[in-house]
Amino acid sequence: MATLNPSSPQSPLRWSRPLPHWPLLAGLVIGTLAGALVHVVPVDRAVLDFVLVNLARPIEQLFLQVLFLLILPMVFSAIVTGLARLRGRAMVRDLLLRLFAAMVGMTVVSAVIGMAMANLFRPGEGMAIDLHQNPGAGARAADEGSLLDMLLARPMMALVVMSVLVGFAISRSRNRNIRHLVMTTEGLFEVGMSIVTLVAHFAPVAVLCVMFDMTAVFGWTLLVHLSGYFSVVVAALCLHLLVVSVGLAWMGGDISPARFLRSLRSVMVIAFTTSSSFSTLPAALHAAEQDLGLPARVARPTLGLGCVANQGGTIIYTTVTVIFLAQCFGMELSVWQQFMVFGLSILAGLGTMGVPAGSLPLTTMLLALLHVPNEGIGLIIGIDRLMDMCRTVPNVVGDLAVAAALRHSGEEGA
Repeated sequence: MATLNPSSPQSPLRWSRPLPHWPLLAGLVIGTLAGALVHVVPVDRAVLDFVLVNLARPIEQLFLQVLFLLILPMVFSAIVTGLARLRGRAMVRDLLLRLFAAMVGMTVVSAVIGMAMANLFRPGEGMAIDLHQNPGAGARAADEGSLLDMLLARPMMALVVMSVLVGFAISRSRNRNIRHLVMTTEGLFEVGMSIVTLVAHFAPVAVLCVMFDMTAVFGWTLLVHLSGYFSVVVAALCLHLLVVSVGLAWMGGDISPARFLRSLRSVMVIAFTTSSSFSTLPAALHAAEQDLGLPARVARPTLGLGCVANQGGTIIYTTVTVIFLAQCFGMELSVWQQFMVFGLSILAGLGTMGVPAGSLPLTTMLLALLHVPNEGIGLIIGIDRLMDMCRTVPNVVGDLAVAAALRHSGEEGA
């Protein structure tokens, strides 16, 4: 096990092999084409169900469950070891203040982009909604949980807070016995990354199964029906990723756009297929430290906290969805109502969990506050998983951009 001096900001970790890039993309393309082919070539439904239930879904679930098992130790060890590398209370405070300011700024920009795109292109205008087309849609949305349920059942939020407190306490301590705790936590992090390196070799197969499952079940019918809404959301997400995140890494972290995006290829594919910032955390940490060369003292706490406090893609999705559904019902939101959507989406974006369907409670709450029938969420519930996949990518890339911009935080004289 590598030893670590808590007072040293260095001591980079080494992983034996890089995460694969092209095999992941190949799995994504092959899975998508195979799933689309099901809708072109006549296939016996019983055979398709057998392949999905007994082959594709077990593989994708096994892959996701292994990643989920790593979430708790990886989040804890990443935040604790990162903060432990900072020298004293002043450096920890400096990093956390800069991190909070950067995440608030990214969140505000995300809300502005989402609202501007929804009001500019107005994807819901002219759509006639028949609430009886999708009976039970409101019930399905409500089953996802209320905002209160989401706040009461947040073990990950508690873990993040505890990790910050432990890391802060270690950075202040001068007790030599603390070194053993830091070394143990560092060892936990190394073990987690070793498992990730092993699991990554099976990722292309899992990605293939996920994309085959999605396209074989849903096809492209829903996307055609909701093409305007889907296009606006994806355009806003791309704008956030390519302009805001890449620009922040370039201007704040002196990392060229080409290098930044090239280093994150596998991270973006994993984020897209898992729909979870938490599940992507190990790959993001690997890319930050090994490919981008970011210091662990910044990358680890930034990416760990970013899973719950920097959900730019989710905010864009939520604001566009709420305004889209209001437009579908012929409702013209007032300036005050839009300001309420803006403010609440920002506040919720600083605490929305980076897990699949993590934004549905927020969306349902905003619809209720605006008196938009929550049955309308049944319009987008069919493609919510696909939108989940799309919005997770800018969530993760945004965290890495913030880490790049703060790379010099915690240095002497910084």
